[in-house]
Amino acid sequence: MPGTGPVAAQSTSQNPPTAAAAATGSDFVGTNAAADKDARAVSLAHRHIFGIKGGIKGNIHFTEESHLLYPAGHNAILYYGDQKTQARVYPGMEGSEGITCLAVTPNRKFLAVCERFQERAVCSIFDINSGKRRRNTLSYTSGEETTREFVCASFSAENKFLITQGGPPDWTLTLWSWDKARAHGAVKVSNLTGSVIHEVSFNPTDSSLVCVIGDGVFKFFRLQEGTFKAIPNQLSKMREAVNQNYISHAWLHDDRLVVGSEAGDILLFDNGGEFKMTLPCSPGEPRALLTMAAFGKGFVTGGEGGIVRVYDRAIDVKEVFKESKKIHLDGKPNGERSGAAGPGAGYVTSLVVSPSEETVAIVTSTSQLLQLSVSAGPSDMKDAKEGESVAVENILTSFHSGPILGLDVCVRKPLIVTCGIDKSVRIWNYVERTQDLCKFFGEEAYSVAFHPSGFHLIVGFSDKLRLMNLLMEDMRTYKEIPIKGCRECRFSHGGQFFAAVNSNTIQVYKTYTCEVVCNLRGHQSKVRSVCWSADDSKLVSTGADGAAYEYDIIKEGRRCSDFTQKGTNFSCIITYTATENAQQTNTVYVVGSDKTLKEVQGGNPVNCLESNSTMGQLALATQAKALFAGVSESELPGPIRCYSFPLDGDYVEYQAHSLAVSRIRITYDEQYLFSAGDDGCLIVFEIKKKVPTKRDKDAFLGFADEILVTKAFLDDKQAAQLDLERQVEELTSRIDFRLRHRDSYHKEKMAEMQEKYSEEIETERRKFEVLREEKAEMEMTLWENIKTQKENHAKSTQDLEQSFQQKMLVEVHRYQKLAQDLEKERQEWEAQHDKILEAQSAEIEQLRQNFEQVQRANREEQDRLIREKELAFKSHQETLAQLEQDADREIEELKEMYERKLAQEKDEKVRLRGQAGIHKKYHDDLDRQMQKRTDDVKKEEEKNRQKEESIMTLLKDKESNEKEIKERDKTITDKELRIYDLKKQNQELEKFKFVLDYKIKELKAQIDPKTADIESMKKQTQAMDDELNDYMRKNKQLALDISQLQMKQRALQAEIKSQKRRLRDDLNLIKRFKLDLSETLEGVDEPKVLKEGMAQLYRKYVQNNTKKLDLDTDMQLEYKRQRDYLEKSVDSLKRKLEKDSQSHRIDNMRIMQENVSLIREINDLRREINQLKHERTAQELQVQMGQSLGKDTAVDPAMQEEVALQREQIAELTRHLQSLQDTAPQLEDASPLDGAATGAAPPPAPVLGTETGAGDGSPLQPPQDAAADATMLPAGSDDSPELPAAAADEVVPEQGEAAGAAAPAAAEAPAEAEAQEESDEAAAGEEAPATAAAESATAAAAAPAAEAAAGCQTKSRGACHQVDHQNQKSCRNHQNKRGDERDGAIGGEATAHQEPKTRGVAAAIQRKLPRKYYWWPGESEADRLSGLSVAEG
Repeated sequence: MPGTGPVAAQSTSQNPPTAAAAATGSDFVGTNAAADKDARAVSLAHRHIFGIKGGIKGNIHFTEESHLLYPAGHNAILYYGDQKTQARVYPGMEGSEGITCLAVTPNRKFLAVCERFQERAVCSIFDINSGKRRRNTLSYTSGEETTREFVCASFSAENKFLITQGGPPDWTLTLWSWDKARAHGAVKVSNLTGSVIHEVSFNPTDSSLVCVIGDGVFKFFRLQEGTFKAIPNQLSKMREAVNQNYISHAWLHDDRLVVGSEAGDILLFDNGGEFKMTLPCSPGEPRALLTMAAFGKGFVTGGEGGIVRVYDRAIDVKEVFKESKKIHLDGKPNGERSGAAGPGAGYVTSLVVSPSEETVAIVTSTSQLLQLSVSAGPSDMKDAKEGESVAVENILTSFHSGPILGLDVCVRKPLIVTCGIDKSVRIWNYVERTQDLCKFFGEEAYSVAFHPSGFHLIVGFSDKLRLMNLLMEDMRTYKEIPIKGCRECRFSHGGQFFAAVNSNTIQVYKTYTCEVVCNLRGHQSKVRSVCWSADDSKLVSTGADGAAYEYDIIKEGRRCSDFTQKGTNFSCIITYTATENAQQTNTVYVVGSDKTLKEVQGGNPVNCLESNSTMGQLALATQAKALFAGVSESELPGPIRCYSFPLDGDYVEYQAHSLAVSRIRITYDEQYLFSAGDDGCLIVFEIKKKVPTKRDKDAFLGFADEILVTKAFLDDKQAAQLDLERQVEELTSRIDFRLRHRDSYHKEKMAEMQEKYSEEIETERRKFEVLREEKAEMEMTLWENIKTQKENHAKSTQDLEQSFQQKMLVEVHRYQKLAQDLEKERQEWEAQHDKILEAQSAEIEQLRQNFEQVQRANREEQDRLIREKELAFKSHQETLAQLEQDADREIEELKEMYERKLAQEKDEKVRLRGQAGIHKKYHDDLDRQMQKRTDDVKKEEEKNRQKEESIMTLLKDKESNEKEIKERDKTITDKELRIYDLKKQNQELEKFKFVLDYKIKELKAQIDPKTADIESMKKQTQAMDDELNDYMRKNKQLALDISQLQMKQRALQAEIKSQKRRLRDDLNLIKRFKLDLSETLEGVDEPKVLKEGMAQLYRKYVQNNTKKLDLDTDMQLEYKRQRDYLEKSVDSLKRKLEKDSQSHRIDNMRIMQENVSLIREINDLRREINQLKHERTAQELQVQMGQSLGKDTAVDPAMQEEVALQREQIAELTRHLQSLQDTAPQLEDASPLDGAATGAAPPPAPVLGTETGAGDGSPLQPPQDAAADATMLPAGSDDSPELPAAAADEVVPEQGEAAGAAAPAAAEAPAEAEAQEESDEAAAGEEAPATAAAESATAAAAAPAAEAAAGCQTKSRGACHQVDHQNQKSCRNHQNKRGDERDGAIGGEATAHQEPKTRGVAAAIQRKLPRKYYWWPGESEADRLSGLSVAEG
């Protein structure tokens, strides 16, 4: 809305501010950060308020010609009538009990809003233009007396002072300097009985003079020296006799005062408060002058019966004013029709005249805001005197005149519906801020519901529940349901159902058939609120019995959950549906008389918030994450609270209604919030939030603009349109005739005027020639005069210049002389100044020396005086003590003497007091007698005056009665003659009556037998009517069949005609083609001519007649249907494929896991087989070695040479390995094979030299620690685990006899490596698609195999014996066989199934050393580098 007023919200927590805090004028703002955050995220802004708060003084003011100030709810509104908008909202203070009065400064810049609090009244000052509230508020307290409310307020003419009239029981009048918030004076103005004070005001010309009126109170006060002093007036004495009540007054523009009494008398006073007269034009009706307003020509009054009277100055001096208008706001005086105020306009409570004095704004007791024009002509005055209605209009729209009981909002249209205790149902447009429709009924409407489409209404009246169609200009009932006093009814969100409350039962109906779906029972008392769930499947309810139930409509109204709290009267319930994991959960929020907000889920309370106030209504904005609640405290203002959602206890409060909130609704798009209250106001709030609303999105459907009308309405409109068109044609012809007639008349007039003007032009031309000659002569004379003046001016100018030059020379000489004198004076002054400075310095020095001497003398004198003072003080103390003793003695003597005199005086005083009492009593009796006599005289004078007035009145009545008697005598004579004639006619009629009675008897005798015939004929007629109706129904059906057959016949005839036409065209075409073909065939002997003829035929009949065939509509539909079917089939197949792929993926994962487990099992079996084979081989070696040892004497010399050769090779390899170890970097946690003689190994496993010991004949065994820690990792991995130190020590080779067996194995290792690589490549090719999980599982399964292979190594040093070449060869053959059986899954890694005597140590080296620190025998440097790059990759 354009330019809202000051922020009306107060962010608060569970402890709202007290009334005392609010009375200081500071708005309470909570410190809760969450509340501040929510207030910023979601806030409410006043968009429009429909209604006005009546019953307070000064509740309407003009700030400009079309700008009005008035209270609405708990706010003051600035309304721009020219723009039809409420520009500013001035909110009331939190904690107040309501606004009591308003006042505006005469310059129309500031607004005073008076509010009532529990402790004291507060008056706030607003800047009207900016809307800001001034910090300083006005609140009066004097000792223990505190003013709780201000009933009236008024500003002075110079805008500096403000007077406020306090309420009962003190009725204190206070004068304020409002800009400083300071009170200048206060006085109690009521009488001893505490009569009501109605109005106070300043004198426009004298701000120190104040007028106060009330019941039996009429006083003038003048402010003098900070106090009010009463000014006596004549009316106070008259009031004691008459005891009048004064209820209104107004200061006229000529500074006179008019006062209206309750009896209907208008009293006129002058500027000083002196009574002048009672105006003769006084209405004289009780309570006809409830309010007054002055304007330039007079004043306006309003009172009971909705009557407004306008008084203007009279021409007759004695009358002073006369009544010029009398307007009835509800129409004619006899009430035949209703005016703008509606039926029963009530009485006028306030009125004000606009600044231009053209219109009067009026407020009635039925809360209507009206306007009428006071600038009327004589015809209007005449109409007003004759009782005709003057144009009275609503300034905004008409409002509810009592509490609003029902409210609902439409989804498809920007409409809201309300119903109230004033028996009206109203439709409002909240976007255009207008009232679309208002209809009054004979019964009160308690509830109302709006269908989402905007075409139907449900209204619960006191006698029935009515379903209505909302037409363009009316609400028409189409169904009545016998539910009395339905207090709650709601349509479902989809509009297919509606629920209506029947006492303690809820009845659910189908909207379009009005069939009962289910009856929901369970409440023990009246149901007060119902609410549908989001999907309309469930309904929640609550009532005065403190129970909240949830019903499932789909399951025939079965109760889903319940929550009961006895002793609580629940007033409203709402539900919220949350969806989590495809599960819908309904959460219920209820409020009631226990001043708490409860959150219930599944029948169990989840959260309970203390509200410290009774909340009556709830509304939930799920997208905005806010819950709105209306406060419903009795006789207190009803604000709107905005809670953050989900509930955390923090809220923001917005001032809204002056009484309890009765209904709250929110739009479907959560953009607007509507609230209705017991004060009759409908408030539209705009919900401002950061998240976009549904209507903000492009895809959301806009508002509908369709309306419902009846066929009769359209017929009437068409008839009216035809009538208007006929009238327009008649007027057009009439106007054309008049125009033609007027053109001819104008032509004649034009000719006459042209002749007349031609003569006048000729005359004027002659005059112009004469004047032109005179002008030429005058110009010549003037030119000569100008020339003479120019010459004289030049001569005088030259003389002046010469004299000026001479004067300038003289002045220059004088200036030079003065300059010289000035220089001389300056030099003399400087010399004198220097002399004076020297003399002054010497004098100052002398004075300083004198001062020092005097100062020393003064100090000595001061010391002497101090010593004398001490001596004098001692002597003074002694003298003082003696004097005090003498004085005490004298005082005692005087005390005794004066006590005796005082006793004598007291006795004398008692005697004189008795005498004075006697004299005073006698004097009072005399005063009372004199006052009584004076009053008697005044009463007698008043009686005489009244009797004289009554005599004059009676004389006038006598004259009028005499005239009336004469007229009545004449009328009586005429009436008697008329009576005589009528008597004669009566006699004649008696004769006719006798004759007619006889004839009637005869006719009755004839009619009786015919009556039976008529009855039988009626029965026959009824039967024939039934038969006729049956025939008519059959005829209608037959006519309908005939019309359908005729339509089919016409369609077939049209088709036949088109086919015949097409056949005829085809026959003609064939005929022409035959003729052209015969002509072409005549040149069959000439190929060229035949070719041209055929080409011409082709062009004529084929190319020209080729038409683009239109597809048949059925074919297109079939094609579309097939395409849709195929698209759906493709979509279904895609979904099925995706589903199958998912299931296959799961099966593959399962199979892969099974394969991994099987591979692990296979590896375990292979490991067991290898271990068994190793044991068997070891046993065979032991047997062979034992046999060889048994033949020590028969050792072959060739064998010894071979062993020696192998030892030399082992030593050489050991030295080479030692050199490699010296060049390699040190590994972590252990040195790399310290002192070991390590040899190069072939690709399957690098071969190390073995170590011989004492030659005990035991084979080399693998160390237990190394076998336990060995794992299978790829060659060249930097993260390979290290050998333990014990293992490193055990595998260090030394010179021994058994070392010769390693050399042949090392010689034959390349062949085995090549075979192993081929098998590895084949295995890798077969299992390339294996997953990473399978590879890791395979590697883990291969690690125990490596451990088993390492178990074939020697365990202790010197346990190795020489073996023969055959045994080594058989071992290698067995190893080759075992390598062929190895699993392909571990082909890329260093195999663990090689020769036991070399593979364990080689695998340990592979795990311990990186790939770049070893190579295979027979491997070139390039091959090693390429292998290194592959390993690193």
